[in-house]
Amino acid sequence: MHKLTDTQLSRRSFLGLFGASAIAAGLGLAGCGSTDAGKGGAATDSGSTGASTDAALDKITMVWLPNESAAEFDAGREEFGRVLSEYAGIEVELMTTTDYNVAIEAIASGRAQMANLGAEGYIQAQEKNENVHALFTTSDTEGTLDGAKYYSRIAVPADQMGEYEDPESETGYSIKNIKGKRMSFVSQTSTSGFKVPCNAIMTEFPDEVSSTDELAQPGFFSQVLFGNSHPGSCVNLLQGDADVAAFDDIDVDMYLAVPEGERDAVNQPGAVYGVAEGAAQPFDRVQGKEFGIIQSTPVLNGPIVYNADVLPEDIKDKILEGMTSAEVSDNEQLFAPEDAEGTGAIWSRGDTAGFIAVDDEWYDPIRALA
Repeated sequence: MHKLTDTQLSRRSFLGLFGASAIAAGLGLAGCGSTDAGKGGAATDSGSTGASTDAALDKITMVWLPNESAAEFDAGREEFGRVLSEYAGIEVELMTTTDYNVAIEAIASGRAQMANLGAEGYIQAQEKNENVHALFTTSDTEGTLDGAKYYSRIAVPADQMGEYEDPESETGYSIKNIKGKRMSFVSQTSTSGFKVPCNAIMTEFPDEVSSTDELAQPGFFSQVLFGNSHPGSCVNLLQGDADVAAFDDIDVDMYLAVPEGERDAVNQPGAVYGVAEGAAQPFDRVQGKEFGIIQSTPVLNGPIVYNADVLPEDIKDKILEGMTSAEVSDNEQLFAPEDAEGTGAIWSRGDTAGFIAVDDEWYDPIRALA
């Protein structure tokens, strides 16, 4: 019998790139939940260089980023925990967060054995601990890594898009006029909500900006905000606190009236999105608002990672085999049918066919941004 509780601590193919101290362990902790599928003994020593295959582990702690920690994904997280527990053969505790840094520190320190991270967060966690490794990610809709991507957007209010029109640009829009604006990012550890848009800005303004640190504070921009999640950054824009904002598609589009057309097409500059009628928090307070995309970049899907110091290899292997199986791919509580609403699933059939194994090298294009 499985039981699951949820603990509160407070994506994606980098195809076509632009031309190419620790947080305190208890920060933001609020409660814990677990899925019971059998128990072992004591946890392995987090100071080791790799967990022994016969080391006893009584529980796996799985940490989630703020975007996937929202209440509307409770059912999806619980199902993920139940399935993970089934294949691992031991209890699973789910740890939700409201801070990217908490998730990164939890997996790097060994407080958590597994984590759902973005590509940039994964790289930062691995810089803290070389034994943090990618295990699997979400595939494209064909079940491969070829198109395993999502989009990083730079957006502005729809009624201000004319300010960013650029007849010399292939897309008809550019970010040439964003200097001096009020800017909203997601978090400094976000791939699509900070790293990728910053790289685009530095590419556009090579003589004025030389590091992401400069863009994280007023100077180039008149004001810099952080939404702490993709929905938070989008709402900063829509409620008028920012003139420009960075956020991705997969974490906000469930709240929006998405333009008709193929996903690649509606993620291009010039596309206009409105808040869907009856959208859940935090979009309930920006009903009727619209934004337009002026910059869009495909990004590598983020990985589910593990810490080899505290997750025994034999359990890791069982998890990988099980979570990338057809049985899991067919689980509609994990992967909602395309166009289905209100399922609580974190992933959608419209974006992916399921989980697929991935290795560290796949994220080298993100490392290259450094």
